[in-house]
Amino acid sequence: MKNASKIMYTIGRIFNIIAMLSFVIVLIIGIVALVKAPELANDPNSNVTLEEARQVGITLTVVGGVFIAVYCVMFALATHASKALNNNVTENAPHIIMVIIGVFGDIFYLLGGIFGLIAENSDNNTIQQ
Repeated sequence: MKNASKIMYTIGRIFNIIAMLSFVIVLIIGIVALVKAPELANDPNSNVTLEEARQVGITLTVVGGVFIAVYCVMFALATHASKALNNNVTENAPHIIMVIIGVFGDIFYLLGGIFGLIAENSDNNTIQQ
């Protein structure tokens, strides 16, 4: 189960990196929209006011920044949970956190958390003969 959990965490982190890069692009587009807002508002062929152009830029910038921060935290938590599988200590908290994150977003983190909980608790319950 440890290997399955690690694989799920790795796949989740790959998708996490892709999402972070996507939101970096959104952040850059927001900054460009803020810089180009006066130009767009002064264009006679445009029906956009300066205030509307700035609102779009601010919205994209804020959304990009917030989601980059969220995905960075998720990435760090997934890395910690993956490392918790090999520390020879039963740690359920990182995997429970990943299950919660998985419920709200990433199926790979959900599965990795479930497999991690099983792996953490099954190693201590083996019957020695």
